[in-house]
Amino acid sequence: MSLRTGTRFVKQLGATNTTTNKILLDTLTGTLPCLSVTTRKLSRTAAKRPATVRNNLKFKLHDDIERKFLNFYPDVIHAISAEFPSISTNITKLLTHTLSTTVIGKRYGLLVPRSYKELGGAGSLDEALMLGWGVELVRAANNLTSEIVHDLEKNRRGQETWHKKQQMGQAALSHVKILESSIFLVLRRYFSHTEYYSQLVDLFAEAVGHSAQSYSLDLKLNPEENKPGLQAYDMWRYKSLVYSTKTFPCLVLPVGLALHLAQLSQSPVHEAAKKILTEIGLLHQIKQDFDNCFKHYEEGDIARGRVTWLIVLARQRATPAQLRELDILYGNPEPEAIARVKEIYYKLKLDKNIAIHVEEKSKDIEGYIQQMAKVDRVGLSQSLFFKIHGEISSDDYTFIQSPGYYQDRNAQVVSSV
Repeated sequence: MSLRTGTRFVKQLGATNTTTNKILLDTLTGTLPCLSVTTRKLSRTAAKRPATVRNNLKFKLHDDIERKFLNFYPDVIHAISAEFPSISTNITKLLTHTLSTTVIGKRYGLLVPRSYKELGGAGSLDEALMLGWGVELVRAANNLTSEIVHDLEKNRRGQETWHKKQQMGQAALSHVKILESSIFLVLRRYFSHTEYYSQLVDLFAEAVGHSAQSYSLDLKLNPEENKPGLQAYDMWRYKSLVYSTKTFPCLVLPVGLALHLAQLSQSPVHEAAKKILTEIGLLHQIKQDFDNCFKHYEEGDIARGRVTWLIVLARQRATPAQLRELDILYGNPEPEAIARVKEIYYKLKLDKNIAIHVEEKSKDIEGYIQQMAKVDRVGLSQSLFFKIHGEISSDDYTFIQSPGYYQDRNAQVVSSV
């Protein structure tokens, strides 16, 4: 969007706060591709925030669900900022930064409305859209925590981290608490009257708990757990970290929320969904570990001593001499050390074996989905899980989000007519 068009749009919002206007203008012209719209569900806050305008922008690459999801963004900002009136401008800045796709990447929150529709949900999408942004708040809080505790200068996409940008250091952990508390404030305001309110609260509370658990498993933050021979790099720790940091917040949480919205709150239904999503999430991380090591030029897992599928397998299969080398070299950022670790990986044929494992595991997951009970029996949609699996296992298939969404945000937003 051009600066001129963005300025006209912000004027249409009618915001009286100059700083807020500037933040929204920056957002519209680059930081986030978002629209403003007044929804039925959020109309209760209309008197407390600037009026918004529907269909002011067009998204060439987005379908109807994605467009509606993006339309909710300004309303989420205003609704949360209204909960902190004394620091509302700072909250707007915090949310604008931490919810940006240049910071947290793919919008897994979209899985809530997409899953709801796949499950046959016939009601309004408003609740699913709002819960989708709740998922994004969880991911934003998790991401901000990681940046602070590891004291990162830049995020994975080369953007300056929030605590460095604001020169706050560890004090920025207070902003993590604001993001987490915002989730439950939104739930109370918009869902306390629903019959599934307690289930929604439980799911989000579990998400926050998994985030805390993941840091207790992080070997870089808990060096006392490191033992000779890389003993701490075991399969239990790896799978636990994958589930807590990726599978639950990105897959289990949004699909679980959609199941409750679709009146599918039976425990067997959620357990069946969790079982399949756990396998899909694990496969996704194994693929990512493989790509990070053998495909990406700037590999960082070895240098940072991360718990990956490759080091777990290498520990199991290495000779005593190779294991002693790995114990010394793994986590060393020197190029020679990284090269030697990779050389051991190649000697163990991890490059070939993991590729075979990924292919076989993908077929196993397809079999699990095919064995799933039909919708008319337990309420689960085979189509939904095939689509999620397709999203994770293919480089081309897209279900969650439009292709190239956060890789090239400038190609997505066009100025208003």
